[in-house]
Amino acid sequence: MNIILTQEDQRDLHYEVECILRMFLPQVQPRFLQAEDEPSPERVEIRTGAGEGAENRVSLTLPGFAGEEREPASRDRRDTEASVCRMLYRLLTRATGRRIEWGVLTGIRPVKLVRELREQGMDYREIAGCFTGRYLTTPQKAALCIRTDEVQQQAIRRSDPKGYSLYISIPFCPSRCSYCSFVSHSIEKTKRLIPAYLEKLKEELRYTAAIAAEKGLVLQTIYMGGGTPTVLTAEQLRDLLQTVNSAFDRSRCMEFTVEAGRPDTICRDKLQALVEGGVDRVSVNPQTLNDQVLRQVGRRHTAAEFLAAYSLAKSMPFTAINVDLIAGLTGDTVESFRDTLDQIIALKPGNITVHSLTMKRAADMIGEKNLHLTGFSPVSQMVNYSQEALDAAGYRPYYLYRQKSTVDSLENVGFCKGDALCLYNIYIMDETHTILSTGGGGVTKVVLPGNRIERIFNYKYPYEYIDRFQTILERKDALREFPL
Repeated sequence: MNIILTQEDQRDLHYEVECILRMFLPQVQPRFLQAEDEPSPERVEIRTGAGEGAENRVSLTLPGFAGEEREPASRDRRDTEASVCRMLYRLLTRATGRRIEWGVLTGIRPVKLVRELREQGMDYREIAGCFTGRYLTTPQKAALCIRTDEVQQQAIRRSDPKGYSLYISIPFCPSRCSYCSFVSHSIEKTKRLIPAYLEKLKEELRYTAAIAAEKGLVLQTIYMGGGTPTVLTAEQLRDLLQTVNSAFDRSRCMEFTVEAGRPDTICRDKLQALVEGGVDRVSVNPQTLNDQVLRQVGRRHTAAEFLAAYSLAKSMPFTAINVDLIAGLTGDTVESFRDTLDQIIALKPGNITVHSLTMKRAADMIGEKNLHLTGFSPVSQMVNYSQEALDAAGYRPYYLYRQKSTVDSLENVGFCKGDALCLYNIYIMDETHTILSTGGGGVTKVVLPGNRIERIFNYKYPYEYIDRFQTILERKDALREFPL
């Protein structure tokens, strides 16, 4: 599709326009042209004005559809962006007969917008009006963001001005799920790398701890993710946790989470190693309790094995257990998803996280005909049911984020019972709290005065992490120069 963009206001609108188009037409490949270029049969034409009496105009031409929208122009660049997005959204809604529940919001952190508007002096009623009016979200999505912000406020207040969280990456899994796009590798192919990887990781942990101590930082949360950390042996877990506990001052650490994840990696000895190492939260993630769907997406465990692993974790002295589900997996139905969720709610875990299926380039499933990427699947029904059912069961949304290429442009939401929320998840989404990351694919996010964020990237893949380890330590030295 060709896009002709004529601007008196020089705001760069390419990203926003492409995002709105892809929400309705995921298969489209936008191509931005100059006004004098020859228009194609399928096109978007955008003209933005500047100054009193000027207009913004957007027209859309598709097979069997042609339409135009106009709005008064504004000197404010953010208003111009919102105006163009609204007009294009309304045209695409008319052309396709679909409505995207998040309206023109394209950012991954909509709850952060709630906080910003609240800090500008708006109350929740006014914020809801801004979401539905300016950004065209449904009232339900506006309410979801507001409810999440209400829960998050207390957690954010617990963040120390000198506080930080530690992320530890274990990018290995027993097998690779077909929907996965994380930096993780099947141990069938990379098991030989694990010992060397762990030796480098322990060195980076000690190096990071020394810098944090030099800067007077306060460790508040730890999250070990991946991949699947429990793919390690019990002895490897004990050794790694001993390094963490000896290197870092945990006297003010409020939580330590390990993503046990795959039920087929969990046993009593490994869970005991986590308990002995000071871990107080774990995730045990079935994604679905439909055995046929599990087989289709490459999960090498059954629903019964999940239930056994969950029961085992429940018998250990963890303060909270999280369970992840995915709405929209290949072969799943609305009825099957509802059955899975109802069974999980009956188990009463402290946390339940509902993810909407997100397709990225790295996922093996791209190209499958039954993904509904161009047809708007029943995933929204699954997601909406989950929020209604969890609310009725006494769960509250405590963190929320969105991703590109998510089916139906939907969201991922973590729910908690009582105060069993995960502080780390809130801090990484809120972006007001420094995250020091270690291991392959780790991204350190340093929050500086004025909420400016600096990032330091580790190499993604285990072999890169091992072979170029000295460069990782050199990059981490930049932390010494930041005004933390």
